[in-house]
Amino acid sequence: MTGQQGSLAQLSDFVARVDLRGIVAQECHAVRHSGAAPERAAVSLDTALSFRPGAVDYRFTMTCKAYDVSEDPVADLSVVLLTSFTFEGADASESVYHAFGTNVAIMTAYPYLRQHVHDLAARIGLVNFTLGLLKQPNKAQGFSIIATGSVQQKSTP
Repeated sequence: MTGQQGSLAQLSDFVARVDLRGIVAQECHAVRHSGAAPERAAVSLDTALSFRPGAVDYRFTMTCKAYDVSEDPVADLSVVLLTSFTFEGADASESVYHAFGTNVAIMTAYPYLRQHVHDLAARIGLVNFTLGLLKQPNKAQGFSIIATGSVQQKSTP
């Protein structure tokens, strides 16, 4: 078995043993800087993890900075989401926890991140500010603002 096949087998084994314990929004923040309509947004998604026997937790921090046609700031939005997973059996290696976060946990958390950003945007008057689907393996494909322009993304899982 090659290294990549071995890693895939370890990840598959781990995925089969994992259950989602909970998802909690730890922080939601939105600030409107101007009344202009957003034309472009810069989105970043950062991930941190912690693990202990029988559990692994991920903290996802999504920030969105919206800009108008003149590149002046329109709004800043941020969401911090905690996801907690439990598993039975032996602990996995740190590389498996990272791979799980990059390939599974983010796909579990993203709909919640997306909804929180959409709700925050609506509360501060940004109509139709909706992030697109998160696509694997190139996550940068997934961010867009419906009817208001394009979004750029930075990810550091």
